[in-house]
Amino acid sequence: MVGFPILMSYLYICLAVNNGQLQNPLQWVFWARGIPTIIPTQRAVVIYLAFTVYQYITAASMPGIKVLGLPVPSLGGKRLEYLCNGIATWYVDLVLVTALHTSGWFPITTVVDEIGPIMSVAMLWGIIVTIGTYVVGRVCGRTHRMSGSIPYDLFMGAVLNPKIGNVDLKMWSEIRIPWKILFFISLSAAVKDHEINTARDLQAGLTPGVWSFLGGLIEMNEIKTSSPLLFMLLAHCLYVNACMKGEECIPTTWDIFYEKWGYMLIFWNLAGVPFSYCYSTIYLLNRSLANDPIHHSKMYTVSMFIVLLVAYYVWDTANSQKNRFRMQQRGTYVKRNTFPQLPWGTLHNPTYIKTKHGNKLLTGGWWGIARKIHYTADLVMALSWGLITGFDSYIPYFYVAFFTAVLIHRVGRDHVHCKEKYGADFDDYCHQVPYIFIPFIF
Repeated sequence: MVGFPILMSYLYICLAVNNGQLQNPLQWVFWARGIPTIIPTQRAVVIYLAFTVYQYITAASMPGIKVLGLPVPSLGGKRLEYLCNGIATWYVDLVLVTALHTSGWFPITTVVDEIGPIMSVAMLWGIIVTIGTYVVGRVCGRTHRMSGSIPYDLFMGAVLNPKIGNVDLKMWSEIRIPWKILFFISLSAAVKDHEINTARDLQAGLTPGVWSFLGGLIEMNEIKTSSPLLFMLLAHCLYVNACMKGEECIPTTWDIFYEKWGYMLIFWNLAGVPFSYCYSTIYLLNRSLANDPIHHSKMYTVSMFIVLLVAYYVWDTANSQKNRFRMQQRGTYVKRNTFPQLPWGTLHNPTYIKTKHGNKLLTGGWWGIARKIHYTADLVMALSWGLITGFDSYIPYFYVAFFTAVLIHRVGRDHVHCKEKYGADFDDYCHQVPYIFIPFIF
């Protein structure tokens, strides 16, 4: 619980004051130079908490579809209802951010200018929410599967289905907070880079280019953001949009159904994801600020965009196939027209193995090619986030390294769990779909 905040602070300081190069964390001079960049400020507190409160208000009040989760054993098999209005809140967010930026009330570049202090506020808030949730759960008698060890129960959680009003806090924190913040960090950095490069052109006596559309009816200044930062903006936009457009699939996932709301989920979603998955973006912007931007050949850049888009397609459609199959089997599937609905996202009459336990193991679509092919695509996207930054710093590769370790552990845990649950049926499933990650290889 202490280690990850320290690691996040260390890596951010390496990016902020050491050009992305790893330093000896035992040297006092390193922390003396870096700590001032992450000290929480009043402005950072207002930005983070205002965003969090706003996300709660929109989650509680905006229209959306209602879906049922899985039967909860501790509630006598009751299926909880979830309001899925993420896509509506996402579009409103974009309009609001555009208005705030263009009006000058809140330039989006403020986010990246204040990112160190905001990160610290998020980490502190994650710890406060963890302790608060644990205490409320104990006082109100809403604890679930407690171990008796306070540190362990703080980490894993005490409450299974925390709610305020009609908002499930576990799903809200997993979808609304981390991925939106991550996107806005990249958007902030992209706009900042555009402003820096435009200013440099003007200083050099160059006239900004103008793009004309519809025979001159629409004109806009040429975008001067570097290709690598545009890549990161696209990558994070794809991710957050996928979470919003497919939110109805989330209630049946393991995190929502089984995991309790403790430090592991709270800190990771409120602080860990947005402020450690953004290292590539921060590194690229800092290189630009130092007038040493990252450049790649056109072939390399185009290749990275192709890899990202292909991996995203596999990841999006594989997750859609699996979750929609589950919903179809339980009679909770709702057809949606949220953008984009990709080809092969829904399977019609797929093959599957019906287990003695009563569940069905999908063997059609992507899931007949590899058992964890969605993880493979996710890892390829994660790797591309590092590759777009080049090879001068290890820090942009933190995400893919960390994610690989997490997924290896998760796959091993899932294999043991499924073997215990399904027995010979799972052996039959592994025989029909022998590959875990990569067809014909592994």
